[in-house]
Amino acid sequence: MRPLLLSLKPHYADLVFSGLKTAELRRRMARQIEGREVFIYVSSPEQILRGGFRVDKVWEDTPEVVWQEVKHLAHVDEATFESYYEGRSKAFALSIGHAWEHKYPLSLGDLRRKFHDFVVPQSWRYLTRHEHRSFCKMRRMAVGERSTLDRLERAA
Repeated sequence: MRPLLLSLKPHYADLVFSGLKTAELRRRMARQIEGREVFIYVSSPEQILRGGFRVDKVWEDTPEVVWQEVKHLAHVDEATFESYYEGRSKAFALSIGHAWEHKYPLSLGDLRRKFHDFVVPQSWRYLTRHEHRSFCKMRRMAVGERSTLDRLERAA
């Protein structure tokens, strides 16, 4: 199964990596992605490959039905949810399982130096084999480990 690269705004990425956001909303999504790895590119102003997660489950239905499933998981209010899916007959939400952060996130400049044809996704895209192999070699930390590491480094 090909892993995905998702773009997230910094606010939502922070919620994912703090463990507060456990469902990611999408207007469109690849098929059959349960169990896939998803890597997170954080958009401007951060512009970094920050980490990722494994997709535990996908909800695909009308926005009204998906809202009932994820309203306590997506970390958005109902008005924001409705605005995001306005005019859409279908909504997708990904259950975020086993999230991790990279100890040393890659900047957009680093990504473009390493992968000459690197493209930031508008929403999502598949990773190339070369990107996936490289991203998997990066040191991962479980969600919450970074804050513990930061506290220990400040105390030293």
